[in-house]
Amino acid sequence: MASRPVPPQYLTAGATYLEALRVLGLNPNFLGWGWDIAAAQWQLVLVTSIIDAGGPLALNQLLFKAYNADATPKEISPFVVRVFSTEIVPGDFYMLGNRDLRINSRNGRPFEDVKIENVQRTFLGIDLEMINSYQILKNTKLKYHVRRQAWHRFKNNVERLAA
Repeated sequence: MASRPVPPQYLTAGATYLEALRVLGLNPNFLGWGWDIAAAQWQLVLVTSIIDAGGPLALNQLLFKAYNADATPKEISPFVVRVFSTEIVPGDFYMLGNRDLRINSRNGRPFEDVKIENVQRTFLGIDLEMINSYQILKNTKLKYHVRRQAWHRFKNNVERLAA
């Protein structure tokens, strides 16, 4: 996969989108731009564990409500946001959202730290790169009752704004 830089305005809008989601109570496990190979367009990939508490259709409906209520930036249409559960994303996927990746051993032998500048991965037909992703500090899978609480908090916040 050849490296493909996201236009700067997309990166800025994505950062604003991430902040808006956090304000609404949704803390994603991953957020980043990926090139959809089949559609030949940029998609904003959102990975969150609360999707399992409310369901993908309900989450997409809430993202549309947030967009229509001007709670998320108008530069990012909900039609370009691809939502995935933490249950289907492989563990090494989260390297994409880690800006401080380093290698400090080889075959069990330590050596000088080497900073990794970029990681590329194709997931379900979407080419993703570390340089097109946002730093997410906490990548833990939440227990069911915590996911339900987070889901209700996000849902209530969006519906309050949409009313």
